[in-house]
Amino acid sequence: MTMNIHTRDFGIIPVEDDAVFDFQDGLYGFEDSKRFAVFEKSIDDISFLYLQSLDHEIPCFLVFEPWDLHPDYRPVLSPEDLSRCQVSSIDELIFLAIANVPSTIENLSINIKSPVVLNPKTRKARQVILQNPEYTVKYLPFQKDGKAGA
Repeated sequence: MTMNIHTRDFGIIPVEDDAVFDFQDGLYGFEDSKRFAVFEKSIDDISFLYLQSLDHEIPCFLVFEPWDLHPDYRPVLSPEDLSRCQVSSIDELIFLAIANVPSTIENLSINIKSPVVLNPKTRKARQVILQNPEYTVKYLPFQKDGKAGA
């Protein structure tokens, strides 16, 4: 079934029910937003993924599947996070990294340390902090080695 959602940037858009996820704890800094939809929007023939709050027109995040911009991405979740996600393996989850979009694409950063994880079976989701010490909240995929000035 399709529902219409209200967005600040794109107006009213249709999304499928299976694109809606419940975030019991909200997202860091947006704890009052509990329901989000994932949708794709094309701009100049390039498709982008967005994570839009259904509780408010803001926040709406540009998100990426981390492997698209970090091919060696190997997330490690704590046993507690796996349990909260109601899975036994990360292979049962969909990972999305929230992007920070500055004035130039070269300085775009993605948060690979605290991705959003979606359980497509339960339609539940949460933001987690990975056990990987090498990951950062500001990975720069268009900079050498993902670091500014490198």
